[in-house]
Amino acid sequence: MDDDADMNTALMIDGNAVAGRLEDIFGRDMTTAVTRCAGCANQAEMGALMAFVRGPGIVLRCPSCQAVIARIVETATAVYFDARGAAFIRLGARS
Repeated sequence: MDDDADMNTALMIDGNAVAGRLEDIFGRDMTTAVTRCAGCANQAEMGALMAFVRGPGIVLRCPSCQAVIARIVETATAVYFDARGAAFIRLGARS
């Protein structure tokens, strides 16, 4: 295993760890929402993404190719949610 892979493993947490933040933004549980990586076309639930939270925001990466799927940054006046790495995010119907 190379040093980059070791670093990713040490800093990565499961996407479920940011479930509360995602729910704050979307107003619903997003851990079971399915996303497709725009880079490799892998589909995964948001809760299965690799979450990096030690920076100034949250970065969610594809578990297959490690491409950035989404970023969440909070400032004093706004929350920015950038999902340009997702081909789509599919939400299940509300019950």
